[in-house]
Amino acid sequence: MLKNHSPWIHQLKRTRPAVALDKDAETDVVVVGGGIAGIATAYFLLKETNKRVLLLEADKIAHGASGHNAGQITSYFERPIHDIAKEFGLTMAIAGQRAVESAWTLIDQMMADAGLKTPLYRFTGYAGCTGWDDLETVLKNNACRLKRGLPIESILVAKEFDHLNDIPKMYRDLYSVAPQSDILGLLETNNPDYIASFSYQKGCTNSALLCEELLAYLASAFKDRFSFFEQSPVKTVILRDIGGVVKVGDFTILCERIVLCTNGFTHFTIQNLCGSEVDTSFHHSVHGRIGYMAGYVEPLDNPPTAISYFLKENDISGDPTGDAYFYLTRRPHEHEEKKNIPHNLICTGGPEKVLPNMAVYSRDDELSEEYREKIDMFLRQNYRKYPGEPTEYAFSWHGLMGYTPNGIRRVGAEPCNPVLLYNLGCNGVGILPSIYGGKRIAQIVRGDTLEPSIFDPRGK
Repeated sequence: MLKNHSPWIHQLKRTRPAVALDKDAETDVVVVGGGIAGIATAYFLLKETNKRVLLLEADKIAHGASGHNAGQITSYFERPIHDIAKEFGLTMAIAGQRAVESAWTLIDQMMADAGLKTPLYRFTGYAGCTGWDDLETVLKNNACRLKRGLPIESILVAKEFDHLNDIPKMYRDLYSVAPQSDILGLLETNNPDYIASFSYQKGCTNSALLCEELLAYLASAFKDRFSFFEQSPVKTVILRDIGGVVKVGDFTILCERIVLCTNGFTHFTIQNLCGSEVDTSFHHSVHGRIGYMAGYVEPLDNPPTAISYFLKENDISGDPTGDAYFYLTRRPHEHEEKKNIPHNLICTGGPEKVLPNMAVYSRDDELSEEYREKIDMFLRQNYRKYPGEPTEYAFSWHGLMGYTPNGIRRVGAEPCNPVLLYNLGCNGVGILPSIYGGKRIAQIVRGDTLEPSIFDPRGK
């Protein structure tokens, strides 16, 4: 068995003590959750409003999904845009995609404004597919993007693809044909199963380190309006006609607004004292998936990258959704045992397990060898630089992801009482949506008039 050892938490080397809430308090906005969503929300509230902000974290800052991920920054939904368009219409679907992509600019502004030193690498990332279904999905997405003036993904289809001539003519301007060897080169694989590659902007960073550094900036720059407390789990949220109450243990916080910035799981009660009862059933419908990852170091011979691999259906992931999907991120890393020799850290994930409804996830749980073996098998079959067995993993870890029922982040006011707001739902690709969500929450609190969005919370 392997302990849950994340490279992002390891790099924190944290010495700051955790300070819990120890008295009653009053503030303007309470932010619940100390991951990338909560920290980004606090940042935009402080920068763009005059509100006082108090942030609560049940455990430690960025020790949840923000400290137990693969480090990828991507702008896609884990749901096809053309499918989102069926639910919301094409205009709103593309506006939602454009909003997430706007977070690239927001994160640049955040890094420059706060003078953050956490490395953030940006590059063209890739994805590879082995069959027509995945290729058709991306072609449909490109058609939607093109109709509303959003840049399309670059798609290369292998000239050796058996069904190349069967691709419908309406897609002919949305892809190019190339030798399969070129596609395999982009995907850094020798596996001949891949018949197409897709490329778009991606990145990678240590989101835990980013959160910790941004928190320090907020605590220094807004010391008169910002406070935060760790190991302070919320017990009850009470919504009034004007303002609300947050109860943490024996202590009470009075506030104007409350923002939930979590994966979606709430182990506390929400009471609405005016209007309809808040439908908390959706909190329980935000189902959890435990993602398993591993990382090893290799010489610093190649630049940073992020690659996704859509495998054949009967392959090795064991994904509960039926999708055979793995991902690989490569970035520079200081290896403690070889400090004078630069190395890359290769992070790989894909195996997942559904968290049973209402079950409690524990980050202290060890990893079964089964998950490492799945990652081993994927690497042997798909990553051409994989050194082969035995591989010594410097890190093996798991993290909890919260998936909303429709796979779209919830950002906005609770329909039953706007005192409560949401910026929640990891949905597997959380960094950019979390940052955009923080910006939108600040706009709402500031009183801006916003267009309807696919992210808006909806009532029963």
